[in-house]
Amino acid sequence: MYSTLPLTLGVCMFIACSSACSKSCVCIEDKATCRAPDPNGLIFNENIRRVVLHDLNTSFLNKSTFSANPQWSKLENLTIWAIGSPHLCSGVFTGLSGLTYLGFHNEYMDHMENDAFYGLDNIKELNFSGNSRLAISNFLNVMNSTHLPKLNALTLTGMHSTFRVTIDANYYFFRSLAGHGIQRNITYLDMSNITFRLLDFEAFSNSSLCNSVHEIYLRNATIQNMHGFGYVNKPCLSLKVIDMSDSQLPNITHSFAQMSKIASLCTKTIFFFNAEELYMDGVGTNNNTPPLQDDYDGDFRSCPYRLRKFSLANNFIKRLNSTLKLHNDTQKTLKWIKLSGNILEFISPQFLSSSINLQYLDLSSNHLHKMQEYYEDQFEILTKNNTKLNVLKLNRNGISRIPFNMFLTNNELEELDLSHNNISSLDFHVGLLTNLKEFNLSYNAVSYIDAKARDTVQQLAAAKKPQNLTIDLSNMPYICSCDDNHMETIKWIHKNHTFIAGPREDYRCTLQGERLYIFQNALEKTNAYCRKQNIKRTLAICLPIVCVSLLIGLLIFFKIQTSRRRKRERKNLRSQIELGEFPMKFVAFLSFSSDDAELVVNTILPKLNSELQLKIGTNRVLVCSGDRHFRPGYALGEEIIRCIEDSAVIILAVSKHFCQKEWCRKEVQETYDQNKPIILLFLERVEPDEMGKVLQKVFNRYTHASWIADANDGHIEPDWSVLCDALLDLTVEQLEKNRVN
Repeated sequence: MYSTLPLTLGVCMFIACSSACSKSCVCIEDKATCRAPDPNGLIFNENIRRVVLHDLNTSFLNKSTFSANPQWSKLENLTIWAIGSPHLCSGVFTGLSGLTYLGFHNEYMDHMENDAFYGLDNIKELNFSGNSRLAISNFLNVMNSTHLPKLNALTLTGMHSTFRVTIDANYYFFRSLAGHGIQRNITYLDMSNITFRLLDFEAFSNSSLCNSVHEIYLRNATIQNMHGFGYVNKPCLSLKVIDMSDSQLPNITHSFAQMSKIASLCTKTIFFFNAEELYMDGVGTNNNTPPLQDDYDGDFRSCPYRLRKFSLANNFIKRLNSTLKLHNDTQKTLKWIKLSGNILEFISPQFLSSSINLQYLDLSSNHLHKMQEYYEDQFEILTKNNTKLNVLKLNRNGISRIPFNMFLTNNELEELDLSHNNISSLDFHVGLLTNLKEFNLSYNAVSYIDAKARDTVQQLAAAKKPQNLTIDLSNMPYICSCDDNHMETIKWIHKNHTFIAGPREDYRCTLQGERLYIFQNALEKTNAYCRKQNIKRTLAICLPIVCVSLLIGLLIFFKIQTSRRRKRERKNLRSQIELGEFPMKFVAFLSFSSDDAELVVNTILPKLNSELQLKIGTNRVLVCSGDRHFRPGYALGEEIIRCIEDSAVIILAVSKHFCQKEWCRKEVQETYDQNKPIILLFLERVEPDEMGKVLQKVFNRYTHASWIADANDGHIEPDWSVLCDALLDLTVEQLEKNRVN
């Protein structure tokens, strides 16, 4: 491919080629860059072969401008950025007999004489881009001559484009470019940024250009009509590269894009059979075409395309759910496919499977996360049959997970780009990618790399092939913490700087909201933080244990002390009772209803009194009851008060009858008023709403004992020993309270 880029003026050091080099020129090696309206009188060193003239006024150009100085004949490359006169005179390039490249750019020029190219017999490349006012008819008249016999490359970018004037690329157009009376061997033709009212494929095919042109460029062109498309019955033999990217095409574009729906596609595209590279990037953006959703199978086995490269980037392709059956030649030749920048949500593995020699596949900047989410089984085998892939680009697809076996058959991969996705874990198999040289995972959602993934990458880097593996793991949300996975990831990245690619400043991690640079201070600060955390953790574990141990020790100590104190107090109590020093007549007063007298008097009272006597070691009566200790002839109320006063603890034998008796309620009230300890002994189940207010209050505040009827005349719960211990402890507490008061 010939270069069509104009030589530009750089910021160059002035090197004095010789004293003969004009002061208005800067010379570097064999190139001179000059700013001079008038080229007459410019002098160059003998070794100058390339010249760039800026701000040249075309009114100064005439037949003697270059012919008067023989030094110009030695030039091989001349670029002119012209201003001034809109007219280019006859034979103005006379004297440039050695020139092989001419670039002439004048946005104001609107006319040139028919023999303006006279004397340019050795020109191979003519760059006439930027001549936006020059009428195409005038230029074709100039080209329809015997001048420029050796022309190989022709660039007409932007010609006649100032007023959006349309051009007819008809037979005269192409025949003029090919030359009149001569056979120019034009192999490169750039007609970008031109508005065509007509582009006649049949005329191009019938002109001699179809036997010479290898590359044709129509980028950013506007083509209103395509004459002969689908009717040319022979291939363009020489045409290898076609680039129509970002052009506005007629309605046939939509039909062409939906190629698998056209039953007679082969007969309609014979013109392109020999093309090896086809670029149609962005052709849908200018046509407002709906998203392409191809759900039809395409059988192209009768179409002997020889495509090597095919690009449909930056269009509106949404789904390619089709099976392509290709001609044997196409299966072998197609090695490069680019579908980036579309809105692809699904691409069938069968769409790619026929391209058995595919080496380059670019699916970047699409929406394949939807295929990964909803059709993961198909996504996993997307490139299964493309075993010769060298380059695979899946970046910028929003993919959150790569299936484990997705690259199982792609062991020829040298470049794998998964950057700018949402991948959070490297839990997919890359161990067989032994030819991998570039692995880009930057800008994903990985916060740490697990040990298995680290080992796999380490093994790939250490293997004999590839010796130059680079893996880009930059711009990830790494976390600097004391977690083993996070810490080991940071250490691993820091250690393996030899194959970790990407700018070092793009490897950062977050420690407690602070962003740290992994290759600078991340490890140091994280280790310091973790040491502090370990100390805090140790303290957090040990201090509670110590405190709990101390508390338990104190509780045990106080419990022992309490137990000892109670034993002493019970011993003192026994001594007081034995020596007659007990300040009260009775330990307990047992209050009960007369309806329960048989049970209480015959069973409970004797047992309680005997158990207490046994505990204390005395024969003295310790439990008072109304039937035995009320004095005859005294008022009942007075006797109740006296007995309660003479007793340390009051036991209420509660039953339904007890709750209903008036005198029982008085006993309860008197006990409560004297602030005596109360033990409730329930003889049967009594609901709270059957109790009086005072009794209910006591029931809700204190624990109680129960009499349980059984085959052995009943028993008490808790047992007599527990009840007696409680009576003695409460007696001691009551005596202590009395002493304080």
